[in-house]
Amino acid sequence: MTDFFDPIEYDTGTAIQTFNIIDTSVNSEGYEVLLDLELDSGYDLENVKMRISFEDMQAYDTEDIHEAVKYALGFFG
Repeated sequence: MTDFFDPIEYDTGTAIQTFNIIDTSVNSEGYEVLLDLELDSGYDLENVKMRISFEDMQAYDTEDIHEAVKYALGFFG
């Protein structure tokens, strides 16, 4: 029997189909974004908190938080 704190290794996951930004707030380090995610597996994740730093925004070459979330979640194109 494995201990509750032992890490579990996974080979693959599921893709994110869509996301909706519920709320955004700014702090001294960047943005905190509240999201709902629809997964390819048919499940939904609600009220997911994502943090995107100002450095991340620069790396994504955008000032638009929606664009930054798209890049962070792997939506390219």
